[in-house]
Amino acid sequence: MQRSRSALHAPDTTGELLGEIPAPVSQAELPSPRALLEEVRSPGVARAEVDALLSGLAKPLGPGESARERADLLHEILGDEQVRDYMGSGGRKVAHVAVLQLVELGFPYALEVPPEQYAQARAASGHHVVTRREGKNRGMGLVATTFVGALESLPMLFLALDGRPSEVALALAWILGVALTSFVPAALAETGPVVSRDGLRTLLKVAVVLPALPWLAAAALMVVGSLLDGSFSYALLALLPLGMGLLRLGGAKWLYGSSAD
Repeated sequence: MQRSRSALHAPDTTGELLGEIPAPVSQAELPSPRALLEEVRSPGVARAEVDALLSGLAKPLGPGESARERADLLHEILGDEQVRDYMGSGGRKVAHVAVLQLVELGFPYALEVPPEQYAQARAASGHHVVTRREGKNRGMGLVATTFVGALESLPMLFLALDGRPSEVALALAWILGVALTSFVPAALAETGPVVSRDGLRTLLKVAVVLPALPWLAAAALMVVGSLLDGSFSYALLALLPLGMGLLRLGGAKWLYGSSAD
């Protein structure tokens, strides 16, 4: 006997929910995500089948299934204008679930998700998303962090070009450390894995902030020295390390100032 299906249409802009909430789908009974997708693509799809697809997308990779295959399937769903707009129980949209599952696959598949698309998916799923002033602050953080890294690397760059082998090794180690605490955090600030993982965001923020502490300590010592000696020369010199420290603190705040709940 052929099972009857209630017609399911893509929701309108008001985000209407479809039909009645079906009984929960057992994970053990679910076929492969590919088979579930084909079911949803067939005419007269029912809401229960949309729920089954959403549950199937959350399943771990099956035997012989690679992460690349699952990522390609998720991209296929996002490219299907009809399927991606279906909604399941509780108003979960297929496109949002597909985006979140891409991020869950980790590197490098999470990098394939635009930050704006990920933010929409997290907001729709009830999570508090990263809120940050767009454009200007992000650009200021990128410039500040990159600029301070370039200034810190410049003296060692000259040493690496003209020094002895031991000095060259020291210079290269210094430049690598500067890159890991300035250029790398600046480059990764808006990537999918960093946006989606609070721990990684915190780690990169700390990496930018920690080198600011020696600069600020040097500036404080110079100011104290100028007060003890009654000379303002140390106070003027203190502006250099003070500026370097403030650039790092500002860059960390502008790039990673707000973190997700």
